[in-house]
Amino acid sequence: MAVTEKGTVRVEIVPWLTQHFGTAGASHLILEEDVAGTISLGDFLTSLARKYPAIGTVILDLDAGQLFEHVSVVHNDTVLGSAAVLEERIEAGDSLVLLPAFSGG
Repeated sequence: MAVTEKGTVRVEIVPWLTQHFGTAGASHLILEEDVAGTISLGDFLTSLARKYPAIGTVILDLDAGQLFEHVSVVHNDTVLGSAAVLEERIEAGDSLVLLPAFSGG
């Protein structure tokens, strides 16, 4: 029988989003969220959206099942590409940073 590892995922939310969590003016927001085993980023963010409705309005388009175009995700110091980002597997001990999407010119 496999043992399911329980623990937390650290989620850092940068200032441009903190206002949606009732912390306007905060330099950033850190959430420590419980997880059991390995889950997809999409399932994790959907679960967070139930707890923090702002996620479902500014980070994750719940109807379309995708991140809004203006959001980038850093998972354990790696910027995730847009293709299949919500299928990325996360687990206890991981860290996520939610940032504005990068664009250049």
